[in-house]
Amino acid sequence: MSRRHRAALVVAATVVGWIGWMGCANAGHVLFDVAERRLLESADAEVPVPPGRIADLLLVAVLRERIASGDVSLADRVTVLPVAGDRGPHLSAQEPIEVGDLLQLLLLGDSRTAAKTLAWTAGPSIGRCLARMQQLATRLGLARTSIADDWPFAASLTNVGSGGQRGATTARDLGRLALTVVTDAELRRRLGLDGVPISNGGLIARATDPLIAVESGTAAPPAATSARLALVERDGLELLVVAAGPSATDELTTTIDRAFQRYRRIELVREGQAVGPAVRVHGGIIPTFKAVAAEGWALTTRQTSPPALAFRLQLPTEVAAPVEVRQPVGELVVEQDGRLLAVVPLVAPQAIAPSGWLDTAHRGDLP
Repeated sequence: MSRRHRAALVVAATVVGWIGWMGCANAGHVLFDVAERRLLESADAEVPVPPGRIADLLLVAVLRERIASGDVSLADRVTVLPVAGDRGPHLSAQEPIEVGDLLQLLLLGDSRTAAKTLAWTAGPSIGRCLARMQQLATRLGLARTSIADDWPFAASLTNVGSGGQRGATTARDLGRLALTVVTDAELRRRLGLDGVPISNGGLIARATDPLIAVESGTAAPPAATSARLALVERDGLELLVVAAGPSATDELTTTIDRAFQRYRRIELVREGQAVGPAVRVHGGIIPTFKAVAAEGWALTTRQTSPPALAFRLQLPTEVAAPVEVRQPVGELVVEQDGRLLAVVPLVAPQAIAPSGWLDTAHRGDLP
């Protein structure tokens, strides 16, 4: 990776933290493979760090569930609940705004007004939304995460000496939660946007402080952070990186550099690839066909150690006509050390009519 590109990744990385947190000097990183939703490596991943914007991430994940259930729609227009001193763009309480626009603001910037309004919408009410967030955190196993008392009115911690709960999380918890967000196709698309017109074109949502930065981002974060998240992709290998602690910037850069030196994504089965011996067609106008893979399959592996895989073909020697195009006929099972990795469906590449069909058609043409 070039020095210029490495610098661009650092600039693109998102801020999730609070300046001046004490006691996290040994915090490290986690590295996830996005396609396989698999933890590739970690270091000091359970060390407590400030909660930063993990509550905003939880809110996005809860909103995703509410939209999927049909209780909330991205097209719903809701009343804005302003937060005094919000650093984000000004939103008028007199002009309802679409949930999708508020979501875009929250994904790309630290808009407390968007967070408060979305929390009320997702609940409904902030109290019910907080309960939903806690339930989701429990389901995801985020045992080391707590939310600051001043959320959603402030992004991270209450002021020192305020007497409220300051909250905390870990790099592992941040990674687990962020993975649920980036593996949602719509949220992933929205995270990659910048300069998005919202509020009927009255505002432009910019990636000034994205929840999870993508490598095409251009926003410059503050110099000191406690945790940073980035989504990066090279040659089909997409990685989610979380770095925490006072050296989060350097840790993020080092982890990304090392990851693309250590890992690669290899396609072992292509969609449409012929697999296995020919299958006979009993009573068909075409005597045989070769099954093809209905979908592709790839694997993330270390650069220096090819995976030791076992392939098992489950395919009949003969099928009866008629055969439909893309008719399921078998499976290719992939295992590693006795563990099931994948089952690739095998289908017929073409339709095959019964041989008697031609005879019937010819007889029908006779005078």
